[in-house]
Amino acid sequence: MNTRRIGVLGGMFDPVHLGHLQVASVALEVLALTQLRMVPCHLPNHRGPAMASAEARMEMLRLATQHEPRIVVDERECLREGISYTVDTLMALRQEFPTATLVLVLGADAFAGLERWRRWHDLFTLAHVFIASRPGEETALTPVLAAEVKARTVHSAAQMFASTCGACLFSQHLQVDISSTAVRQAVRDRGATTTLLPQSVRGYIDAHALYTGQSPHDF
Repeated sequence: MNTRRIGVLGGMFDPVHLGHLQVASVALEVLALTQLRMVPCHLPNHRGPAMASAEARMEMLRLATQHEPRIVVDERECLREGISYTVDTLMALRQEFPTATLVLVLGADAFAGLERWRRWHDLFTLAHVFIASRPGEETALTPVLAAEVKARTVHSAAQMFASTCGACLFSQHLQVDISSTAVRQAVRDRGATTTLLPQSVRGYIDAHALYTGQSPHDF
């Protein structure tokens, strides 16, 4: 029996920061993932486009994750034409890894907006969902999403992986609260980013003069 567990963490990663990396680390640890695929979004559906190019965002991801062999920078959304839909990405991964168990990894804020996602009900037929937040953080869910969650919530990774898809597991292991907006502002202000970014990512940003004098979009 194949017990491969593949996490899927999407986002603009504009730029990737320590908050993203902590979500990745928590998912890898709590779920004992075989692999975590970090998928930079090309064209988002619910916000403005990224400030940095797809190529720059992918390279920053590679730099930030180069010492974690279980993390793969997945380029498929940046190579795909049109708006990036998570359901399409999960369907492609299901075809590529037919015997693996997929887990969609989300922050609490992203999960709260799930009803706005394309074919959001279908996500549960393709993967489990892991929701990462900080201790004590409360996320307001719509009545429809709350009812969906109530029927799907499990309380451990063992319970989650007892089935092939469709479970929701909440984790409150995050300790930092960082937004890409704050990171870009710090870069524009030529401020220190040692508590926000890996040094390798800041070096890339400075070398390529990214995020200077542009209007930010939040993560």
